[in-house]
Amino acid sequence: MKKFVLFSLATLALASCTKNEPDPTPEKYITDDLVVTEDQKAFLIETTGTWCQYCPNGAALMLKEMRKYNVNGDSNIRVIGFASHTGDPLETPVQTLLNATFPTSGVPNFYVNNADAGQSISGPTAAALSGIPVVGVAHVTHENATGDTVVVDVKVQFFEDSKNTSYYVQSYLLATGIEAREYTVNGMPVNLNQVSSVPIVTTGSGATPSTWAVDTVGKKSGDIYTHDHIPVVQGVTDFQWGVTLDTVNPLGRSYFKGDIFGSKYTPIQIKLPKMLPSVPGVEYEVVTIIWSERFDGTAGVLFVNGYEGL
Repeated sequence: MKKFVLFSLATLALASCTKNEPDPTPEKYITDDLVVTEDQKAFLIETTGTWCQYCPNGAALMLKEMRKYNVNGDSNIRVIGFASHTGDPLETPVQTLLNATFPTSGVPNFYVNNADAGQSISGPTAAALSGIPVVGVAHVTHENATGDTVVVDVKVQFFEDSKNTSYYVQSYLLATGIEAREYTVNGMPVNLNQVSSVPIVTTGSGATPSTWAVDTVGKKSGDIYTHDHIPVVQGVTDFQWGVTLDTVNPLGRSYFKGDIFGSKYTPIQIKLPKMLPSVPGVEYEVVTIIWSERFDGTAGVLFVNGYEGL
């Protein structure tokens, strides 16, 4: 009996000396701090081309709307613009697909949130921004170790219930800041001068670049004209319009207010090959778009909401 009591006391003594370790701090997931803003973005697709003599007007229209609603230094970019080229050296398969899905009646013309707006985009842009969003998106990006891929981690949040609708999440790499002049690429001349018959832009010649001819939309007379916001690459996904959100959502095509996807439990990661035009000075932007199926049974998609940022 004495041995048993002594053994019990020794056990209690050891137990009382055991140090209570705090629970380990959970490791943060890359999207944990991302905030999906509850606002509707305006999505402008301009059909354009270096050969198009009136296209500087389109560039000015897009710049005007961006300057009106996008505040310098504010990460919440409200007007997202794609300059989708056709019939020139800057056109890529991404733009060919966009041009076929959102066909315009002329060049330069615009789509604003799924509607062909021609060249009258101020009213449609304001109307688009006043919409009530069903779902929003945000992302964070980084380049891989070799610098040949941009990795996009996406977060999606629903602000309203949505039933029986398929959504797709796709990221795009946009080239921007390409001076409009002639380049030599792989020993061959590539003319990216902007043809212009409008008074706001003067067409360049050879290596002499096209320039703005007047002070307008934040540009000064004599500034070099640049090709901006060009969607050159889309994410490497099984479906051309992106990750099918139904496959991430355990409930399929049923979504509820407050649902969040892109967490460590429902990760959404999209990889963008860093395939930019081979010209000096080119920079890139990343845009993530939420598309939905069309409801009339036709092929293609509809813009739902989007996010631009690095």
